[in-house]
Amino acid sequence: MRTFTQTLAACAMMLTGACSNADVQPIFSNGADVPAAGPRDSATVVSVFSDYRCGHCRAFHAVLEDFRRDNPDVRIVYRDWPVLGAQSEQAARWAIASAMQGRHAAFHDALMTTPTAMSANDMSQAAKRAGLDTDRLHRDLDTRRGAISATLRDTDALARSYGARRSTKQWL
Repeated sequence: MRTFTQTLAACAMMLTGACSNADVQPIFSNGADVPAAGPRDSATVVSVFSDYRCGHCRAFHAVLEDFRRDNPDVRIVYRDWPVLGAQSEQAARWAIASAMQGRHAAFHDALMTTPTAMSANDMSQAAKRAGLDTDRLHRDLDTRRGAISATLRDTDALARSYGARRSTKQWL
């Protein structure tokens, strides 16, 4: 079994960094709807960039969940970074909208265990498993489209500022 650090080093499609709350404040200061779990005043923040269709991200998900369970004082910031096409972007948009119902963690987990095809039916089933009100989810996707797009743009810019690049290779 890999340790958290070994898996982190091996994950080619995900950029994770630990920093202080002072370092992470610019991430939250833009008003973007960035899903997170853990205490807002945590001394340690882990920012995770992932794509729901990425095999490495999906493998890392279980390790991250173990880490989160074992370190309840750590704040995890989930940066949905869709780099593998249209289905990835749609899944990321749904995930960001799920946070508006306070169900991001459950939906994130459901998506990470959904088939990587990410069809609309796959995502609808994941939403039901996560306990989302799907009518509200669709309304939020429509009415908050601009904010969700801004969050995705901010995440892409932040990932690029860390030196991460979108890959043309499909790591499914």
